[in-house]
Amino acid sequence: MAATKHPPHNASRTKPESAGKRLLREHKEVAVRSWRRLWLSPLANLLTWLTLAIAITLPASLLLLLSQAQHLGQQLNQEHQMSVFLVPHATLEQGQLLSQEILARPDIANVTYISAAQALASFKTNSGLADILGSLTDNPLPATLLIAPENTAQTPQAMSQLTQQLRQLTLVDQVLVNMAWLDRLHAILAASQRVTYSLAFLLALGVLLVVGNTVRLQIESRKQEILVIKLVGGTDAYLRRPFLYAGFWAGLFAALLAWIIIQLGVSYLHEPLLQLAQSYQSPWQLQGLGWVGSLMLLATSCSLSLLGASLAVGRQLRLIEPQ
Repeated sequence: MAATKHPPHNASRTKPESAGKRLLREHKEVAVRSWRRLWLSPLANLLTWLTLAIAITLPASLLLLLSQAQHLGQQLNQEHQMSVFLVPHATLEQGQLLSQEILARPDIANVTYISAAQALASFKTNSGLADILGSLTDNPLPATLLIAPENTAQTPQAMSQLTQQLRQLTLVDQVLVNMAWLDRLHAILAASQRVTYSLAFLLALGVLLVVGNTVRLQIESRKQEILVIKLVGGTDAYLRRPFLYAGFWAGLFAALLAWIIIQLGVSYLHEPLLQLAQSYQSPWQLQGLGWVGSLMLLATSCSLSLLGASLAVGRQLRLIEPQ
């Protein structure tokens, strides 16, 4: 009787790999290979990363300064007050009642009532004319309301509307508010915002062109390799992966370099700007990129680089076909 062959005890059936695991394994292998390829020509890659970093740093820095300027404008608005002078015959009770009525408005944050006697006493103390003012038989100063609007009501349009409404009150004689500086501030911020967004759009196109040209050169240098892979059945999706990872690494390193440049710039400008703010009795300080800003910088850089690589590699692979 023929002997029955039994498989070795250490032999075992290999479990077929699922499509998801196979895809993850392939992406991991491509990512590692593209990472290693970066260090074959570190100087050329560093120059590319620096070019991308500068293109990203310019709009990011302008957006950071713009947000800081808007924050400073909000602080100046919060310190701004409207002076409302009451008619000479307004009594103390009428003035206090009017201040409570105005404070009840949703667009008013605070109201301070200064009676005519308090205004005269303060003027005597600060002007140094106590002897002259003491000889007056009547108080020439009216009662005053110092009004601080809410932040949402401090736009030029809202302030103008509030001023008109206050002037229509019976006991109000005059309303003083300096709208010129507020109009100029909002106009400067609006113009700066448009300039920053336009520059960001142009530099984003620059990032796409730089990454696209870099990927195109990489594809040209590996043209024969791509032709061989296509001849043995390699798909465009398989060929696209290493170049997309190269774009991702470029965006990642460019974002890190841009972050370092921005933080160094903030450190360099912090002290003189702090001294300037303190000279105006303002607590404002120049702040760097926080966690949210850093993540947005990273996401934007990687997204632009991936988009540029994807556009370039898609076009170039269509042009390379075996004869």
